[in-house]
Amino acid sequence: MLLLNLLYPIKQLDYLHNIFGNTKQKQKIFKLMDNKLGIVVFALIEILIGLITFIAVLLSLIQGNSTKPSEVIIFVLTTAVISTILGFGILRYNLTSYRVLLFFSKTIILSKILIFARIITLNGTLETIIPSYIKNAISIIYHSLIIFYFTRKSIRKRFGERQNATFHLNIPFLK
Repeated sequence: MLLLNLLYPIKQLDYLHNIFGNTKQKQKIFKLMDNKLGIVVFALIEILIGLITFIAVLLSLIQGNSTKPSEVIIFVLTTAVISTILGFGILRYNLTSYRVLLFFSKTIILSKILIFARIITLNGTLETIIPSYIKNAISIIYHSLIIFYFTRKSIRKRFGERQNATFHLNIPFLK
C-alpha cells in the first residue's frame, strides 16, 4: 500500500494525454526520447552516482565514521565502481554495458519491490538523511525509466542490440 501511495503522483500523469493529445505532439516527444541526449544524461547520472558514492564511502572510512561491516562497505564500493564503468560504457555505446545496465536495472527494481513488500530486509543499509522508503521509490522510478528508454527500438539500434533485451533470454542448452 505504501508503494501505491508513493507512486500516486505517477497516476496523475494522465493529464499528459490531454496536453499532448494530438499525434504530432506525441511524435515530437518520442523523437526527443530517441535522441542521443537521453543516452548521455543516463550515462552521466550513472557516472555521478558511482563517483559520489565511492568518494563518500572512502571519506567516511578515512574519517573513521563508518560503523558498517566490511562486507557492506566492499559491496557498496564495488557497485559504485560498476556504476561508474557502466556510465562510461554507455557513453561509448558499448553493447555489454547496455545489457548489464538493463540487467542491473531489472534486478534493482525487483529487489526494491521485495523490500517494499517486506519480503526481504537489508541490515547493512547506509544511513542518509533521506528515508529509505523515499530512496527506494526514487530508485524504482529511475530504473524503470532506464528500462523504458533503453528498450526503445531506436536506442537498441544505437548499441547494436538486435532483440529486445528486456524479454530476450539466451539459454544455450535450449538451442
